[in-house]
Amino acid sequence: MDLDVVIRGGLVFDGSGDAPRVEDVAVRGGRVAARGARIDGPARREIDARDRWVTPGFLDIHTHYDAELEASPGLHESVRHGVTTVLMGNCSLSLALGEPDDLLDIFTRVENLPREVMRRWLERVDWRSAAGYYDHLERDVAMGPNVASLLGHSNVRMATMGLARSLRAPRATRPELRRMERIVAEAMDAGYVGLSIDMLPWHRMDGPRHGGVSVPSQRAHPAERARLADVVRRRGRVLQATPSAVERRSILTLVGLSAGLHVRRALKTTIVAALDVDGFPGAYRFLTLLATASNRALGADVRFQALPAPFRIYSDGAHNPVFEEFPTGVEAMSCDEDGRRRLFASRRYRRRFRRDWNGRDGVFHRRFDRMRILSAPGRPGWSDRSFAEVAGDLDRDPLELFMDLIVEHGDGVRWVTDVANGRPGPRRHLLAHPATLPGFLDSGAHARNIAFQDGPLRMLLEVRRDPSVMSVGRAVARLTREPADWLGLPAGRIEPGDPADLVVLDPDALDRLDDAAGPVEQRPPFMDGAMRLVRESPGVVRHVLIGGREAYGDEAGFDPELGTRRFGRLLRVGSK
Repeated sequence: MDLDVVIRGGLVFDGSGDAPRVEDVAVRGGRVAARGARIDGPARREIDARDRWVTPGFLDIHTHYDAELEASPGLHESVRHGVTTVLMGNCSLSLALGEPDDLLDIFTRVENLPREVMRRWLERVDWRSAAGYYDHLERDVAMGPNVASLLGHSNVRMATMGLARSLRAPRATRPELRRMERIVAEAMDAGYVGLSIDMLPWHRMDGPRHGGVSVPSQRAHPAERARLADVVRRRGRVLQATPSAVERRSILTLVGLSAGLHVRRALKTTIVAALDVDGFPGAYRFLTLLATASNRALGADVRFQALPAPFRIYSDGAHNPVFEEFPTGVEAMSCDEDGRRRLFASRRYRRRFRRDWNGRDGVFHRRFDRMRILSAPGRPGWSDRSFAEVAGDLDRDPLELFMDLIVEHGDGVRWVTDVANGRPGPRRHLLAHPATLPGFLDSGAHARNIAFQDGPLRMLLEVRRDPSVMSVGRAVARLTREPADWLGLPAGRIEPGDPADLVVLDPDALDRLDDAAGPVEQRPPFMDGAMRLVRESPGVVRHVLIGGREAYGDEAGFDPELGTRRFGRLLRVGSK
């Protein structure tokens, strides 16, 4: 055979969940040509994978890369960790529809990047339909990993009703509803994975027009969501939903939408997210039991998304996405740094902030003994200590100290805390449960606050440490073939004829990963000096092939054409 690449002698996990085998894998024309104990014949490139694992490329099933893909389509930091397929358009937000200024307002806050950076990224928006956006991705974008997308309900709403009305009118008119149904149907015909909706008030608009207002999907009447969900159901596609952390019955509403009651097709519904949250320590078990019971008794098809790592959030002063869950936190997040300092200098605001902080439990624990200071201007001795420890030394109230520091230093006080998934037992329960999909990484979102690009590697490390959770082969399947098949995407497999999206990794380097090592700060040129957090996993991923081309290698680094020449492709549901 005239081969492009042969990966020699690796332990091959093919994505099926079966026991791995030592094999060669041959690649020709961007696809797997053969696998076997020994593949003879010349190849342009040979990769020695002895003592290595060979897996399908990983799927990141929940990203907000929509805008970043326009500016840096190689998505290098995901590729570095073996991710070869990303799903965008989550949480009701996509680039499929909308005017540039409206898209700027719905994406800037969730990305947590400067408006001028985002504005530059969105300069090329000129399409006018969901199908036109997919044509743009295929024609104009030199994507690194493969890309698939959901259609954002917020975009459908604002394209139909206008932005201002979509933010204030729960009930669309009958003609508007019919137009929304047509838009969703046309997107499904174009190969979109499904529709994403949002009920979580934390997702808010940016900008001077509607800053701090929840995104359009959250204003929709339940009947509107149900009508659009039925379009998705009839096409056999996926509804991605972000329920409300405030109105917890919203999860029951989503289960009801999914239910087929054994007389109609179930609506495939993936919900963000099943987490082990401190304030609700048994909630993770309730959610998995709910999904299991609903899938069996009600004919539903619910999969909760799960994060394969502790949910660690880095914050600048009072600029923290989980502050969006209480009113004075929303006020702080809606200001620039100087505005936040003025707020916290106000006695009236401080009284209201204290009341909110000490009020109803939420996702954020609000415990100063678990909020660790990373840096505070002029106080090097405070680094790596909690606000509670420092306040105790000073005989101060921790909340008063926190507010005073914001007045004095604004966003200059950098701190970190885990808000969920800190306990290994519950985290492993979620990763193994059949009613979850463990590929939720939230890549591209909250760029200064979170970094989970190495999530698949962290999951493999979990099962290496505790084989009772599941086998490595099963974990690979959970990160590759299982989500791909459920979402309807041609990915996640290593069989002759499949796309050659392959990862070679070093299990010994995986075992040496440092749990305590945090992400690093990066300021790439395409971000014009803005900072984002990225993960490092030195030596673990040795080679990444996308469409048969080596996008990343342990010695050569990234292919210099990654991001300027296409490696991956747009994955339309129904394509091969």
